[in-house]
Amino acid sequence: MRYSATLVEHFLNPRNAGLMRNADGTGSEEYDGCGDLTRFYLRVHGGCLAEARFQAYGCGPTIAAASVATELAAGRTVEELTLLKAQEIEDALDGLPDDRKHAAEVAAGAMRAAALDALGRLRGERAE
Repeated sequence: MRYSATLVEHFLNPRNAGLMRNADGTGSEEYDGCGDLTRFYLRVHGGCLAEARFQAYGCGPTIAAASVATELAAGRTVEELTLLKAQEIEDALDGLPDDRKHAAEVAAGAMRAAALDALGRLRGERAE
């Protein structure tokens, strides 16, 4: 089987897909090889992730990786999210074929970017 049951489930029934108004942090990442793109929107409360939403454009594994990343991120601190690794996403999907490993890289990079954006905004609010 090319894709795991977990990956197929997240592709067919993505969790937390969609936009978020007034997000505390946003970030995106694109894979130049095929143009796959993932964008995350984060809402933060007390330094921890309260809600994550995503938009993903690309192959099924990219959509599944973004979906599973929102589940992995739940309840973590924003600082922890700046360290999210692609391997953690890949493991949560029960693996990815070699030609689709970019899906986890794109999702992890976008989540890290959104977390860094949220941290910057939070630090800016504290400085005022």
